[in-house]
Amino acid sequence: MFGELTATTAAGRELVSLAEGHLDTLAERAARHDRDNTFVADNFADLRDSGVLSACAPTRHGGLGVDSLLDVLVAVSRLARGCGSTAICANMHMASVWAQVRRWERAEAAGDRARAAQLDAILEALGGSDLIMAGASTEPGASWNAALTEAVHKGDEYVITGRKTFVTNSAVADSFNVAVRVADPEGGWRHAEAVVLAGTPGLTVLGDWDAMGMRGSGSHSILLEDCVVPADRVTIGGPFGPPTSEDLIRSCAINFPLLGASLGIAEAAWQFAVEHATRTPRQPGRTAPAHHPSVQREIATMELDLAATRGVLERSGRLVDALFAADPAQRSEGAVRDVVRGWQLAKLHANRTAVSTVDRAMTICGGASFSSRHPLSRLYRDARAGGFMQPFGPLDGYPFIGRVALGLDPFAD
Repeated sequence: MFGELTATTAAGRELVSLAEGHLDTLAERAARHDRDNTFVADNFADLRDSGVLSACAPTRHGGLGVDSLLDVLVAVSRLARGCGSTAICANMHMASVWAQVRRWERAEAAGDRARAAQLDAILEALGGSDLIMAGASTEPGASWNAALTEAVHKGDEYVITGRKTFVTNSAVADSFNVAVRVADPEGGWRHAEAVVLAGTPGLTVLGDWDAMGMRGSGSHSILLEDCVVPADRVTIGGPFGPPTSEDLIRSCAINFPLLGASLGIAEAAWQFAVEHATRTPRQPGRTAPAHHPSVQREIATMELDLAATRGVLERSGRLVDALFAADPAQRSEGAVRDVVRGWQLAKLHANRTAVSTVDRAMTICGGASFSSRHPLSRLYRDARAGGFMQPFGPLDGYPFIGRVALGLDPFAD
């Protein structure tokens, strides 16, 4: 495909090549999973077998050692050309593996042998694709940075109660990284993350996923009722308040490469439009749609939007990778906010391009694409998921970008 994004490292290129090898199979199965509202279990099994899911684990743990989030985004975009649901499922796991690697590296650097050994064992399982993770942050009535799900400290354990929604991969997850709040001894609440293993008494995957799009993602709600978790599986963070630089960085690691799904959906729609426009008409004497100036203009507009989206994603991705490669002690709050501003610009642009490109493709392909069984109908619905993925949605993203650009506190009242 002309002008497509490419990986920046050797390990990333290997990952992208693996992802491309699944494209035809993903495309063949996408309609069935969308129609039946079933989790893409067969696709996930294939990604496990090929090494896509373990790619971000270090080579010593059996992975490819992919450390560029831009490269992960490129791989996710390739998967999304075939199946958007599979793309977001793969991202949620791969990015979680990437985050575990960073935690292991920090523990090693700090000389925390117990923590490093614990994370080393987790990475061994992740590198062998023997462990699937799901992130559980979103919940009704709460902002992305202020969980209502509570973990109560009792001796050497925590007891967790709450409900989470949009838990992608919950259909097959072996463990859940659950955002919780814990009481601060000095008053108020502190952020925390609890690792809750599948099968823990009190943990229920509700099986309630029935959305407009991304129907194969298995993003069910989970219910936690007095789930008991050992204290060493709960990581305590800072006090509640406006998002800190660390909050933004942590969210960026998981959510930036997710933008590849919007790009891949737009690229798939463009491909459908081009194939339709260049097809020989069934009616004798008619010219292919490609010869119509209005169709040419629609294709050109799609090309312009795709080129701009790829450009802003690549620029943002390089800034994100540079931020994570830098010494944490040298990260200023202003520098972090500038990188996050670039990420949010890329997010809004990619989400918008996915929607508009599919819409233009449907205009070119005509009424057949309005059928629920047409691939563009699925892409039309899947494309809209990006705008609801936090942080930030459009209502918060635009003010964040504007405030940072103007030198204002993006979280001031």
